[in-house]
Amino acid sequence: MGTEIRAVTFDFWNTIAQAPPGLLTDARQRAVAAACEACEAEVEAELVAAALEEVTNSYEESWSSGAHFHPRQGAEMLVGALGVEKEAGETIAEAFLTAGRDASLELSPDIGACLEALGERGVRIGIVCDVGFTGGELLRGHLDSKGLLGHFSGWAFSDEVGHYKPSPQIFEAALAALGAEPGEAMHVGDLRRTDIAGAAAIGMTTVRYRALHDDTASAEVEADFVLDSHLELLDLLDGGRA
Repeated sequence: MGTEIRAVTFDFWNTIAQAPPGLLTDARQRAVAAACEACEAEVEAELVAAALEEVTNSYEESWSSGAHFHPRQGAEMLVGALGVEKEAGETIAEAFLTAGRDASLELSPDIGACLEALGERGVRIGIVCDVGFTGGELLRGHLDSKGLLGHFSGWAFSDEVGHYKPSPQIFEAALAALGAEPGEAMHVGDLRRTDIAGAAAIGMTTVRYRALHDDTASAEVEADFVLDSHLELLDLLDGGRA
């Protein structure tokens, strides 16, 4: 690697942390059901499940096509599908949007040690993340609860930027926050279509991290480097500075 890297951005999901399968889906279903009960809104459990599935499908279609779908759009769609009154709808929407706040996310192995070592090397660290329904505010809260938030000096969460990866705007927003140019920056993520293609398109060095999710979609561009451990990133950067 011939260029000195001054900034590194990380994807969040399946790179910094992961949610066990079904965790967030179940949390949203419980939160919405509890909100309906608290508001005395008579909504069958089957309707709640069907409405949440409809919202999730709409999000996934939008994400796949690159059309931004804000979490609040999902909340509004959910309330409409449940057919509840305005005041109850606001309570249910808030329950949906905050359901992931207390979820037990699992950090990727050695991410803390990696972030600390990057900071010691003077590397600026950021996040570029397609949030799904768990918005940037909640994800910063998770990082804070794990003692990691202080390592980051810039971020671009899709619900706050209004773009998904591989859009250049979301990467550019993170780099602007870090005060870095694409040619001196590296992005680490698990998905070829979004993380790798998007970062490569604006001239960033790309790393595919596959320890939590190995994206083997052969039709998509491959990263400059493929790593199984975040600690390998340190060796990579140190080699590039030699």
